[in-house]
Order: sequence, then structure tokens, then C-alpha cells
Amino acid sequence: MKNMSMRRVVLLLSLVVVVTTAFSPVRQSKVGNPDIISSSALGMRVAYQGEPGAYSEKSTRELLGDKVVAIGRPDFESCFRAVASMEVDYACLPVENSLGGSIHENYDLMLRYDLTICAEHEFRVQHCVLAKPGVKLEDIKYAISHPQALAQCDNYLRSLNIRPIQTYDTAGSAKMISEDDLPSQCTPENTCAIASDLAGVTYGLNCLAKGVEDDDTN
Repeated sequence: MKNMSMRRVVLLLSLVVVVTTAFSPVRQSKVGNPDIISSSALGMRVAYQGEPGAYSEKSTRELLGDKVVAIGRPDFESCFRAVASMEVDYACLPVENSLGGSIHENYDLMLRYDLTICAEHEFRVQHCVLAKPGVKLEDIKYAISHPQALAQCDNYLRSLNIRPIQTYDTAGSAKMISEDDLPSQCTPENTCAIASDLAGVTYGLNCLAKGVEDDDTN
């Protein structure tokens, strides 16, 4: 591990989550111990990729606690850039997934930015069926989400004759339902989002089913 007194750091997440930060010499000696990092997380600024309620935000809070200031960024590189410029203290980013494999973009970015991995976290992805209050599972005709999330729930959706429609983000799909900003044919009454339970809380949606992924090792 690099000498952290001389550089900022990144914090990576996913199925395997890594932390990155460049703090004081006092923090230096504690890096790699998530319990100690979490105990001092009050006001800690942590960047993650995605909309509020994203799996990356949930993993960040699971690792570092609810006292962190979690800041969503539109893409992975903007998270690295925010740490390098000291806009945030850490970034929490995916590097591996048990089904999807390596997140190659983040490995490339680790080579491009002079940051340090200081912790890692194994995060269990559990997909939820989220819908507006009052909507029942039998009302659902369409499911919107990121392509990878839809693929991971393919058997479940087929069993209910629910048509998958790809969007840009899991939590973003929950946001689209809450704002009634939906693809053609979709309405808040016939559409669900496949996303995290945190996304449901964030956007005021009900969780109609949890753990609907086809492979429970995700």
C-alpha cells in the first residue's frame, strides 16, 4: 500500500468494495480497519457513482455508517476526480461482481489517478421490485432498470410476464417512477423499478418483493 500521507485516496465498492482516501498521519495508521473508519465517519464526504439510493450509496453506508455525507456523481471518473481534487474525502466504487466480473473501467482509472485503496467491502446485492403506493404486483406490466439488473432478474420477470425496459440506472429508475418521467407505454400504475430498498425509501416507493435476483450469490 502506498504512503497515504502523500496522496489522496479512493474507496472502491461493488461485490468487492474498496475505500480510498488521503488523510492525516493519525488516520494513516488506521486505514484498512473499516470499524475504526466507520467510528470517525461523522461529516466524512464520500463520492459514489449514481443517483441517490444507488447500490453504491447503500454499500457506502453499510461500510462507513449513516453519518457519512454521501455524494452521488454521474460517472466513475468524476468520483476519482473529486477525491484527487479534495472535494471529497473518499470514493466508494465497484471493482468486482460475482456475476458480471471485473469493472475494468475502475481498474483503468486506478492506474490513471494517483490514489490509494484503503479498505474493501463485500456487498450483497438484493434487487427489489419498487412501485408507487397503491400499486399491486399483479398490476405490473413493465419493469425499468439498468440492463445488468434486468438481466439478473430475467427468470423472475418472465415468470410474471413483466416486460423489461432498459434505463440508465437502478436508482434512477425509481426516481423516474416517482417523477412520472417514464418511457412510452409505461405509467406509474403499471410499472415497477428494479433497484435497492434504499432507492424505495429515497423516492417514496413501496417494496412489492425483495431478493428477486435469479442468482442469490450476486
